Amino acid sequence: MNAEPASERTGAWMVPTQRSELDRLTQMAAQFAAADAALLVDMSHEPPLLLGSHGLTPEETTQSLGACAPLLKTRTDSERVLAEAEAPFRYRHWLPVFDVVGQSGLLLLGRDAREPVSDATLQLLAQHAADVLALARRCEQSEQYNANVLRESESRLNLTEHTAGAGSWSLQLSTREVVHSDEFATILGLTGRHQIRSLEDMVQRYAPEWRNGIRQRLERCAQQGEGFDEEIQVVVDGGVPKWVRTVGTAVRRANGQIVRIQGAIQDISAQKQAQQDTLRLAMRLTTTLASITEAFVTLDRQCCFTYLNQESERLLQKSTADLLGLEVWQGFSAGLAQRLKDQLTRSLNTNRRVELEDFFPTLGKWLEVRAYPFAEGLAVYFRDVTERRRSQEQLMLLETSVSRLNDIVAIAETGAGTNDTEPRIVFVNDAFEQHTGYSRAEVLGQTPRMLLELDPAIPKLRELALGLQQTQQARTELMVRRKNGAMFWVELEVVSVQATAEEVTHWVAVGRDITQRKTAEDMIRHLAFYDALTDLPNRQLLLDRLQQALAASARSGQHGALMFIDLDNFKILNDTLGHQMGDQLLQKVAARLTKSVRKTDMVARLGGDEFVVMVDDLSTDPDAAAFKATALAEKVLNTLREPFQLNGHQHFTTPSIGVTSFNGQQNDVGELLKQADLAMYQAKSLGRNTLCFFDPNMQATVTANATVGSDLRVALNEEQFVVHYQPQVDRVGVITGVEALVRWQHPQRGLIFPADFIPVAEDTGLILPLGQWVLEKSCEQLAAWADRPQTSNLSIAVNVSVRQFRHPDFVDMVMAAITRTGIRPHRLKLELTESLLADRMEITIDKMGMLKALGVTLSLDDFGVGYSSLSVLKRLPLDQLKIDKGFVADVLTDPNDAAISRAIIALAQSLSLQVVAEGVETQEQRDFLAYQGCDQFQGHLFAKPLPIEALDALLQNPTAGMLVLA
Repeated sequence: MNAEPASERTGAWMVPTQRSELDRLTQMAAQFAAADAALLVDMSHEPPLLLGSHGLTPEETTQSLGACAPLLKTRTDSERVLAEAEAPFRYRHWLPVFDVVGQSGLLLLGRDAREPVSDATLQLLAQHAADVLALARRCEQSEQYNANVLRESESRLNLTEHTAGAGSWSLQLSTREVVHSDEFATILGLTGRHQIRSLEDMVQRYAPEWRNGIRQRLERCAQQGEGFDEEIQVVVDGGVPKWVRTVGTAVRRANGQIVRIQGAIQDISAQKQAQQDTLRLAMRLTTTLASITEAFVTLDRQCCFTYLNQESERLLQKSTADLLGLEVWQGFSAGLAQRLKDQLTRSLNTNRRVELEDFFPTLGKWLEVRAYPFAEGLAVYFRDVTERRRSQEQLMLLETSVSRLNDIVAIAETGAGTNDTEPRIVFVNDAFEQHTGYSRAEVLGQTPRMLLELDPAIPKLRELALGLQQTQQARTELMVRRKNGAMFWVELEVVSVQATAEEVTHWVAVGRDITQRKTAEDMIRHLAFYDALTDLPNRQLLLDRLQQALAASARSGQHGALMFIDLDNFKILNDTLGHQMGDQLLQKVAARLTKSVRKTDMVARLGGDEFVVMVDDLSTDPDAAAFKATALAEKVLNTLREPFQLNGHQHFTTPSIGVTSFNGQQNDVGELLKQADLAMYQAKSLGRNTLCFFDPNMQATVTANATVGSDLRVALNEEQFVVHYQPQVDRVGVITGVEALVRWQHPQRGLIFPADFIPVAEDTGLILPLGQWVLEKSCEQLAAWADRPQTSNLSIAVNVSVRQFRHPDFVDMVMAAITRTGIRPHRLKLELTESLLADRMEITIDKMGMLKALGVTLSLDDFGVGYSSLSVLKRLPLDQLKIDKGFVADVLTDPNDAAISRAIIALAQSLSLQVVAEGVETQEQRDFLAYQGCDQFQGHLFAKPLPIEALDALLQNPTAGMLVLA
């Protein structure tokens, strides 16, 4: 049997100091009993327990105890036992020890037989051993009790810490070691691998931002005894932060020395989270109360104010300070106060919401009151419904008036909240029935589609929907179908009725029959874009379509052409047959033009006798497009050459056509139209009855003329013009007068002759101020000459343009110039052109008669190249004819020019008119004309046009063959 020390067996002798005491007991027993060894054995256990030993090795102890154990179990008194010969100790003595708990005894061993010890000694030894064992038993029981109490305390502490979420720790300052409870480890998430054993281990468990702080607090507590209580974040395994409350206090000895720090941590994450949740809830509540736009108050269970928001202060017209603690009905009339009290009390008693609507005289408003009970009292909303009440009061009047409105009114439900996606009509007024022909019974519950032609209405409905999305109301114009199928125009305004910001419940449509207005607008639009006489597109529509054609050409690459058509001599038809015949001709021309071009081409009338044809999509090849445009223009030209029947009269007319092409590169329709116009005028200059394509040189000419026109205005303001005079001599060489010829002294270009600026002056209308200026200068020169005998009989011929002559005040302006300068009228000679005789003959003759009555001399310039006829010539109060220099230049070489010159001279003589030949360059020309009877001559043979200074010198000293008579 193996024996083991009792201190190493479970359940007995747990304190190591007891074994050493019992070993000393066996040593003393061996000495007193003169034994070689001794064992203290508890025989109540199986195997026996060795309580103490002396003088034996562990092997000898086991061997001796094993040999003696069977014999000793039955012995209750002192007895010597002789063991087997092979036992190491032959002599053995068992000394029972009376133990209060077990059966113990001392086994004294000797190697040889010895004198026995006295019984008294052995008895005393046994008694002492019993006392020692009893003391050991009591100590064991005390330690066991203390251990049990400690375990129970630790269990209660662990349970308390776990329940409170707190764990304790202790820092031994001498060793810097940390001891902690299980709950401490649980809070920090410590596992078996990660334990806190030192101060630094514990500090590292705190969040980085808190470590310095907790270290300083621990140091102050260790050095100064300053306790601490902090809420700090720690980091548990996994890096998750956790809020803990850390408490520490110093533990001192009796002398005041600090030996350790005792502390605890408590998990307060839940409290922190609750605080944050509470804070967020409070903020949301504050925000919610602040966001309530209605008047909102809270009342306690006695219906006294406990809270008012800003809107309620405004509505109730009192501040929070004035109302807190007062009953809500205080200050109101008795009847209103009682009704309010009854309703609010009922809400508190039944724990149900109540609503009432009443008039508050002191506020002058109708208020809606809604009360909601809660634990502490009532939440009450006040809403000003004065306007709604007024609306309700007017609703019956409105319904009555709507039903009798002349405007169409229809209301439709949108189908919100149902499966029906189409609106349904729920109300129509009398005007709806009158205009559409449908009765209420026929349309209620139907969709508005029954009134619309969907295809033409779709764009309008989309426009309407877009407007309703943006502004909740929209206006449009569309056609509505009557019951009989007829359509009529309605100006429709639709307003949405919304239950919420997102939900539209009804559409209210108000319509007005605008059929007459639309008809008038169509007529106005037609008048605005179409010619009233020919029903062709006018200039405005042409420019718009031309802009579209340019854009399409730019996209497709197709070339197009523009034809500008002007009827030749149309004015003569108006003047001879009347404007009615002219209008008929224009209508027939419009019809022929429309028939002669493609359906896709556009024919427009710009005004007067001007037409434009626009053709597009000719070809992507420029040459092919030009060929097609030429062919079409020639077709138009030939079509308009055919005779027209005008009220039984056959009339022939011819056109002048200007053509320009476009391919999308141009972007100025006005410029394109001007190019065709220039080409048309070029065709007219070529003799009319033809067509001409635009040439960029034409544009250059026009640009140059525009520059000249601009410079002419400056020249007139700055008086850059000068008058040169060319002498006129009679048959014997006497200077009888001069012709005033204007020159332009340009500051950059020098002296400019009339041929370079007079046409531009004619076109721009500047010929009027320029002609008047020449007339004034000529009269002033005549007045200067009148004072000199040598020049007092000279006359000055002044050229008068057609536009100048036809000015309504021309005669008055001539009279004013004569009166201002005081000249003799017959010394002023006005040279008129034959183009004056083309039209307005009676007016021309009357004006000439008035000038003649003033005494002014009248001369017909460039005779033979214009419109003169003998029947007209004989009626004109002329004094002189001038043979055009074109006839004079070839009078010696061209028999025709010679014959014409002779005829003009003979005609003038027969009418008692003087004849002046201009452009005489040679003596032979002068002699021939003189021989034929010409009265006066003018040309470089005698003198070129001269400035007034040179002329005065010539008059002072005439050249050979010229005389000046005083």
